[in-house]
Amino acid sequence: MELVPVTTVHDAGLASIVRGVLQQAGIESSVAGVADDVLPLGEVAPYQILVAEGDFARAQDVLAQYETEPEEDEDE
Repeated sequence: MELVPVTTVHDAGLASIVRGVLQQAGIESSVAGVADDVLPLGEVAPYQILVAEGDFARAQDVLAQYETEPEEDEDE
């Protein structure tokens, strides 16, 4: 199974959120980036979110829909 990057984020927490969104859509993913025991000095490390090549187009659609969802207003 060939893995391809679907997006890159610069925060470990955001990488986890993106993976959760993909998982909810039934798309398996993994993260390529900085090892857990290495701290980046002076910059934020990039994390590539990888999906199977066959899931790439659907993963892009899922993430595009997630990015365009309106945020809930806390005052309501």
